[in-house]
Amino acid sequence: MMENQQDWVAVDWGTTHFRIWRMHGDKALEGREASCGLLSLKREEFEPTLKEHLHGWPTESPVLMSGMVGSRQGWQEAPYLFLPVSLKDVAIGAVDVQTKDLQRKVHVLPGVACQEESRPDVMRGEETQMLGLGAGSAEWSGMICLPGTHCKWVKVALGQVQQFDTYLTGELFSILRQHSILRHDLEAGDVDAEHPAFAKGVSTGFVESTPLLTSLFRVRASSLLLDRDPVANLAFLSGRLLGEELRSATQNIEKTEKIQLVGGSSLTKLYARALSLVGREVDLHSGDDLVRLGLTAAWQFLYPQTE
Repeated sequence: MMENQQDWVAVDWGTTHFRIWRMHGDKALEGREASCGLLSLKREEFEPTLKEHLHGWPTESPVLMSGMVGSRQGWQEAPYLFLPVSLKDVAIGAVDVQTKDLQRKVHVLPGVACQEESRPDVMRGEETQMLGLGAGSAEWSGMICLPGTHCKWVKVALGQVQQFDTYLTGELFSILRQHSILRHDLEAGDVDAEHPAFAKGVSTGFVESTPLLTSLFRVRASSLLLDRDPVANLAFLSGRLLGEELRSATQNIEKTEKIQLVGGSSLTKLYARALSLVGREVDLHSGDDLVRLGLTAAWQFLYPQTE
């Protein structure tokens, strides 16, 4: 994998989404996307799907993929690399995918896992965004928060992932909002992070003044007894869950350290607001932008250029 290749193809292939870019070095010449993620494909359909989206592009350029395409349920599993692991080694550890019809090299990046019995954890896809952030550099250190359905908090030291934790906050919020008794008392729209109830929720969770399970039912009780409106209820619920996460996730982070916040605009805004309420500073980064940058960084490690 140490060849000098200027033309290549970057692919972000997740659970529900597919994005592909025709690349020349670090420049994207053309991009395509489709709703053909892992959930909609059988294993034998991955190669034909990729071939379809490569139509009209150079036929010999290697392909570098990341995301759930490399999971056990994907095209071909790229086994996890275990902590501690450098992000450069994650890139170099890309697995060669066995193809039938495609006459080109196809690689998929591995995920990262913590094998400690007391704190088992896995990630797949986030490592690409961290590479896009520049965390693959041997000089890079910091704390990265990657909000999502399952939020990741990752400690990187000198380009090496040393520790990470996953929080089920986003999925729990969705379950409570859609399937619990609380759904009758919640606004259907977006969370208003500027609502006073959001700040109250963050504060309640961050100081643990009321147990989480009690706080959740009080959303229902407040609606019934205090006529609290659905907008306030939704803001409080969101803030309460985020406060709970932040209390745990930030306890060992120096207060002077800026947290690198990576993700979609709506979620990062909520996290940024919640973090500001507990006195933490952040740098915001677009998760979508970092995926392509991360694939580019991985490609440069995988195919280092020669003079």
